[in-house]
Amino acid sequence: MEPFYKTKSFRNIGIGVLVASLSYFGYVKFIANSKKTESLADDKSKFRISEEIQKNHPFSLIYLEEKEVEEELQLPGTVSYDMNNVAKVGSRVSGRINSVLVKEGDQVKKGSPLASIQSVELGTTEANYLKARARLEALKVQADRAKELYERKVTSAKEYEMSLMDYKSVKAEMETGRNALENLGLNDSEITNLEAGKYNSKNLFIRTPISGSVTVREAITGQAVNARDNLFTVADLSVLWINLEVFEKDLYLIKVGNEAKVHPIGSSADALKAIVSHISDVIDPVKKTAEIRLEVRNSKGRLRPGQSVTAVVKGIVGENAQNKIKVVPIESVHKIEGENFVFIRNSDGSFSPKKVALGKSYENWVEITTGVSDTDAIVKDGSFVLKSEYLKL
Repeated sequence: MEPFYKTKSFRNIGIGVLVASLSYFGYVKFIANSKKTESLADDKSKFRISEEIQKNHPFSLIYLEEKEVEEELQLPGTVSYDMNNVAKVGSRVSGRINSVLVKEGDQVKKGSPLASIQSVELGTTEANYLKARARLEALKVQADRAKELYERKVTSAKEYEMSLMDYKSVKAEMETGRNALENLGLNDSEITNLEAGKYNSKNLFIRTPISGSVTVREAITGQAVNARDNLFTVADLSVLWINLEVFEKDLYLIKVGNEAKVHPIGSSADALKAIVSHISDVIDPVKKTAEIRLEVRNSKGRLRPGQSVTAVVKGIVGENAQNKIKVVPIESVHKIEGENFVFIRNSDGSFSPKKVALGKSYENWVEITTGVSDTDAIVKDGSFVLKSEYLKL
């Protein structure tokens, strides 16, 4: 019997083992290794990423970008009303307060009543208006009758003209009385009610001319008031002003429209965005400062008139080469073992970590002072993947 190692089956098994060995070697050499990140230098200054990783995590490249520096001024300030949206509300007529209908913090709409008063002065004006109106009705009848008689040549033209003149005189008197009522605060519906016999002098409403929040209330039930008294302050607090003082040496940096950030003192929340809306034309002769005003939207009610804030105002952009810096997006910079690095893509497709020194930091970019050149292709999108793979080496 022929030995087993000389048989055809043994030869087939040997060939199979050889093919499997070669296949495993090829997989390890060409396929398995292609899925790994490998260092191309002993100090890991150059490494290669597998094609599979690059396919799953596409990289975007950027270059150093030159930006002009914006000066920033940090200034203390005080919140105030937007004077275009605040109203001091009082009575237009002397009297005594019957009732107060609102309190501080209440939201009111334009035309809403804030208080009611009783007024002798208004009662006199109402009575004079009603008298003039009654006389006008009587004189109208007389004028119409005089016209009819004149047309029938029963009366003279002079008698008709005298009757018509009396009517026009009282009509003007009544119109003056109505204007007086409107000036004292009565609206059309209240005057209509007066004509129907309902006097307002016993319960005249003081109404707000704007919508907003009641921030000050001075009115007290039973209080005697006149036209000079400010009983309420109503303000729209959705937009406020920030008043700042800037030294004259820094005024050239600021222009209307410049952006600013407002930090309420004692608050850890994000800053509010504002713009410069006014720069004073006058310099204080003692302090050598000028007032500037910021306008800020206060939709969440974080600011209150009288509150102290710190404002960071962006100045004008420098126009000379010394005020230009090289920057990259913040997400391109990574912290590794306490140092700042960016990743560079080399011409052969490999990558290199470059230690960089940082300068000024802004909202979404950071200054690079040293470490990379203008021709280096810096990885932006996908740089975090590079950091992860680099740390595995």
